[in-house]
Amino acid sequence: MLNCSNKSSLFVLSGENSTIPLGELKALVETYSTDSKIININRRISLVDGKINPEEILKRSAYVKLGGLYLGSINNPTEDNLRKIEFNGIERINSFAARVYNISNLKNKLNLEAELGHIVKEKFPTAKVSLKAPETLIIGIISEDGFHICGVDSDSIRRSWRERRPRARPFFHPSALYSKFARLLVNLSHVRGEDILLDPFCGTGSILIESAYIGIRSIGIDISRKMCEGSISNYKHFNLSKVDIIMATADSLPVAKVDGIATDIPYGRVSSTHKQKVNSIAENIVNTIATILPKGKFACIVHPEVITLPKINAIEKVQEHKIYIHRSLTRVITLLKHV
Repeated sequence: MLNCSNKSSLFVLSGENSTIPLGELKALVETYSTDSKIININRRISLVDGKINPEEILKRSAYVKLGGLYLGSINNPTEDNLRKIEFNGIERINSFAARVYNISNLKNKLNLEAELGHIVKEKFPTAKVSLKAPETLIIGIISEDGFHICGVDSDSIRRSWRERRPRARPFFHPSALYSKFARLLVNLSHVRGEDILLDPFCGTGSILIESAYIGIRSIGIDISRKMCEGSISNYKHFNLSKVDIIMATADSLPVAKVDGIATDIPYGRVSSTHKQKVNSIAENIVNTIATILPKGKFACIVHPEVITLPKINAIEKVQEHKIYIHRSLTRVITLLKHV
């Protein structure tokens, strides 16, 4: 583990042309800190000024590619300029490897990774170089506006979505959400610790699986017995706990209070609405938010763009992200807050 007294963190967002990566980072920072400030260096790089644990955020995130303790920035990564980096209060490094990532259109300087590693070794002579199994990664990011350096716990970047993909589960349905996207919805809902997350249209359990995977208790509700049984088999397949499945209708939820809501409203040919109109479903779930969600808590709802969520005085829209699927379908992620 990297020992450091620094209070600034650097995060590299994934490269898709979308508002989603920054929205997820903002939600995660708000989840773990009430007074941190996000400073956007460019579309891909953000600094967070405040007391947060970057490893905690990176382990949860879906659309944040890298993150760690911010160590400094320089305009031109020459060997002399690299020596000017003070590494901002690092107390100790046990074993490390240097990595350089280029997220710009600039040409990568030859041997830059080796030069960075050499400088780290000069600063911390007792640190061991370990290319195969380093405890800490010292990462340099090449961007159009400079060379940015951060220290990353190597365990925090070992994430895999493939093992929990819909086709890898014992129960499959075409409407199932991909694990990375389901994790995004969990993160946008701002849940943490002992919070309870509700998915009132749980389907095959994608959101429940990702919630349980990071230790959040969740409740899944679905009107279909087949979906409920399939969801149970899916989360048990991954040896997960903290999940409760209830067969019920979303317009009459058997739940009095939860700490967050994340759901994908059923629509389209592969998702059965059991003869309910999608507009009616959307209206019911928004009305429910003010009833079972305490003030200051969040609900993340995915819906087709043609559906407009109703406006309620106590419910504030804080984020909106659009995902183009094809000519006749654009999906919208709407993040609501009970104020």
